[in-house]
Amino acid sequence: MIMALYLRLSKEDGDMIDESNSITNQRFILRKFVEERPEFDSYEIKEYIDDGFSGKNFERPGIQELLEDVRSGKVFGIIVKDFSRFGRNHIEVGNYIEKIFPLLDVRFIAVNNSFDSKDYIGTTPDMDVAFENLMYDYFSEENSVKIRNDLMGRRMRGKYLATFAVFGYKKSPDNHNHIVPDEAAAAIVRTIFEKYAECGVKAEVARYLNQQGIPTPQVYAMKSGSTYQWKYQEEKKLWNGSIIGRILKNELYAGNNVFHKKETVEVGSRKTKCLPKDEWKVCEDTHEPIVSRELFELVNSKDFGNTGIAKQIGQGNGEVVDRAVYCEGEKRKRGSADSPIKGLVKCGGCRHNMQRRSRLNVSYYCRYYYETKQAECCPENVRETELIEIVLSAIRHQAKLVGETERLRELYNKQYQERIKENLEQGNLLQEQIQKLTDSNFSLYESYTKGEIDANDFIRKKEDNNKQIEIYKAKLHACHVKETTVPDENTSLLNLLEGKENLTDLTKELVRQLIDAIYVYNNRRIEIVFKFQDKNACPDRKDIEAML
Repeated sequence: MIMALYLRLSKEDGDMIDESNSITNQRFILRKFVEERPEFDSYEIKEYIDDGFSGKNFERPGIQELLEDVRSGKVFGIIVKDFSRFGRNHIEVGNYIEKIFPLLDVRFIAVNNSFDSKDYIGTTPDMDVAFENLMYDYFSEENSVKIRNDLMGRRMRGKYLATFAVFGYKKSPDNHNHIVPDEAAAAIVRTIFEKYAECGVKAEVARYLNQQGIPTPQVYAMKSGSTYQWKYQEEKKLWNGSIIGRILKNELYAGNNVFHKKETVEVGSRKTKCLPKDEWKVCEDTHEPIVSRELFELVNSKDFGNTGIAKQIGQGNGEVVDRAVYCEGEKRKRGSADSPIKGLVKCGGCRHNMQRRSRLNVSYYCRYYYETKQAECCPENVRETELIEIVLSAIRHQAKLVGETERLRELYNKQYQERIKENLEQGNLLQEQIQKLTDSNFSLYESYTKGEIDANDFIRKKEDNNKQIEIYKAKLHACHVKETTVPDENTSLLNLLEGKENLTDLTKELVRQLIDAIYVYNNRRIEIVFKFQDKNACPDRKDIEAML
């Protein structure tokens, strides 16, 4: 059995300025408390830590792991420094301490509050616990405001408070709240600004960097030994227009610190909302710039992308089109934005969504091919009208294959009813077994409190029951999965195909209901993936190639 030590640290609690609440200090207090009590010698001591998480909710990895072990019957007791470490939501904290933990026979100790749940057997500490947690809740909000104002003031004074320096900079060895250029990375940033000033096309800049083998911010950071966790590992190994765009828009490179772009929805919440630009805070000349103010303003000016300097890739025939001239045409000449296949067309090589070019002849191209020149990517533009004709043909072809829809529906419905009946019977039996074992745990607890069985027998039998409960729950979940994984979904999809043998017009609704994706390969092969599995779901390759 585990005696759990729970430790938590967060900015909302005011822990930034309160060393007594540090993880190290909490660990010292809890370890000392355990060492002084021989009754805990027989238990495994395990720490559960949430460093940097608010106590206003229980969406924390450490507390979730702890509660999972509690539910599994592995935890005998929980020790915290005080109630606020466990949580600051007085309703949830009170529910765990007063109802859930006593029911599961889990001992709860708050050292600084002199609270031990074993002293409340047969009674409840409702008023004391509720009042203390209510006060913690109040002070949490008050401290949160103080901390937020303190951080705002420090940023306005030019302090750089982010944990990691932005690409192109590094933390000053003399001042952790100040950044200085990282010359190797700074040179890359300057190249990006200068190249974009020359061509005005982010994809062209990305392609140049990839051809030169220049590392992306992720690759550079990994080679430098950074411990930063990147959200999208694979996508950041090559330069693309999105990465270039974020660098070009970042005013840090011009020497200014811009912050307060987002704010939390409420105290303790991890949800944020974006603020309008006029509410952003700007602190000028806080650090050495990498690019000049003039260059930064040039590449970010509204008219820059529409000047004769900026060129755009043409329609796949080697033609280079002046963006300024091209955009002078009337809007009505552009392709419709409401396309039935928009968002479904993907490159068969890199599997990324293909870019839709809304011009006189709407077409799709692989942006990553232009940025990386990867051989497996589709190098050509494919007209939307051609793709729509192929999709129409595929749907008509599939509709012919399901001409016996009624017979298939009857078969599916029969299978569905048989499966529902079987799963219902099995589920009822499992529910009965789970209830019996749960009742057995309550009986065991009563026997233990009456002295009819000792603690070792109680713990052993309770663990055996809990293991069997988990097995039954897993089987019950499997029954529910089977119940939902019935052919009825395919039946509805087949219904959509009825009467579509001579379909002439596509609708967005129909395409979304039938098709998952449309893949375009570099050999002019088109693959259509339907939502139902069928080897004949798309027309023959020769038929498709004949259409192109």
